Amino acid sequence: MAAWFKKYVNLQYKLNFFIYLGICILLLNFPVLYLGVTNVNQGIRDLELTEDLYNTILEMRRYEKNFLLYHSEEALESTKYYLDLATKSFSKKLSYSEKSRSRIGSTELERGLKEYAALDMLNGTQAGNSPGKAAQEEIRSVGKRLVDAAQILLKAERGHIANEAKNALRWPLVFMGAMFFLFVTGARLIIKKVVRPLAKIERATEKVALGDFSPISHMGSDESQVDHLIIAFNRMAKELEAREEQIIHSRKVASLGTLVSGVAHELNNPINNIVLTVDSLVGKRKISEQRRSMLLDDILTQALRASEIVKNLLEFSRAEISSYNQLDLAILLRETIQIARNHMTLSKVHLHDEISAELPKINGNHQGLQQVFLNLITNAVQAMPGGGDLTVHTSLENDNKIRVLVQDSGSGISEEHLPHIFDPFFTTKDVGKGTGLGLSVSYGIIKKHGGQITVKSEPGKGTTFTVVLPASNKVTSQ
Repeated sequence: MAAWFKKYVNLQYKLNFFIYLGICILLLNFPVLYLGVTNVNQGIRDLELTEDLYNTILEMRRYEKNFLLYHSEEALESTKYYLDLATKSFSKKLSYSEKSRSRIGSTELERGLKEYAALDMLNGTQAGNSPGKAAQEEIRSVGKRLVDAAQILLKAERGHIANEAKNALRWPLVFMGAMFFLFVTGARLIIKKVVRPLAKIERATEKVALGDFSPISHMGSDESQVDHLIIAFNRMAKELEAREEQIIHSRKVASLGTLVSGVAHELNNPINNIVLTVDSLVGKRKISEQRRSMLLDDILTQALRASEIVKNLLEFSRAEISSYNQLDLAILLRETIQIARNHMTLSKVHLHDEISAELPKINGNHQGLQQVFLNLITNAVQAMPGGGDLTVHTSLENDNKIRVLVQDSGSGISEEHLPHIFDPFFTTKDVGKGTGLGLSVSYGIIKKHGGQITVKSEPGKGTTFTVVLPASNKVTSQ
């Protein structure tokens, strides 16, 4: 039955079963507790009556002893009074609780009261006369049995109260234990069927964000909404993986087309110039030595330009990761600014140095990062041919990342060109003044450092490039 319940009843029904069963146990606990308290109260009442009866019998025996010693009529009357009081107390106790008849000593006490009441001294047979020795022994014997029976009944009543108190406490503890068992079982079921699968889904979503579309391994049966969620998540991950492959393939084809067209366009210009210049040299027209020298210089210039394009292309396609070291970004930025200082001076660009000296170290490649910031600074200066303001600002963010802003007051970039600014061979510069690979290379370098590079620009109001790099967690000696 338990195995069938575990296998075929779904999670919702199981939880409802535990909840309703717990409610039933809780409701059942109240009448049981009430009954237990009632029994204890009744036992206490019985004990009080028994104690009164016992004290009455002891008082009767005290007057009995006085009568046997002094033959006092007053003592005899007091003995009769307390005997009558004891008989009434015993009858009241029996009428109050029928269970009192089953107590140990109850029968002996009833018999002893009847025997004591039948004694000659209480019926006038020996009134005014001193009982003989045999009669005195009989009176003492019956009185002693009466006291012993009262003591036995008193002890039985006390034991009864102790048992009732134990029962009154036992059953609530049993119900509390059952409710605790249900709570633990329900909690384990929720942890197993809900919390752990949700934790798996959380880890899986983090993997999806990193490009890992592996499905969630889940051995649970299809019995809850969480199981349905995991099945749907695995289906989604499978679809995303298939779609990602299609998107990657499409992007590869598009990137390859952009790359090929860019290479063809960039190399075609210097090659055409070389062909035209060579054609002029090998023609039948006579060319002066000065003109020949100029044409050869032009061939060399165009060849160097083609070589530079190929060099940039190789640098763009290089995939290996250079060695990383602990770097002080503030020092690296000021070194890069110093390299571009002459260019800024000639272009009448005013530098605003807002580089903080309190930045933490980063783990990076000096040459690669210097190439990135030199490219950004150079582009900013070229965007301000008539002069302007260049601001280099650094700040430490709350997420332990360093933010570097390179901001110019130049001509800006149009909104239609912004989405393509990091594409290879895309450039807004005049023909022959840029290869369109600088920002693409910079983008790749920053990505390898675990950072981000973004751009904001508005035509006529300047451009701001933002580079975010993670600070190093490694503590270095000062």
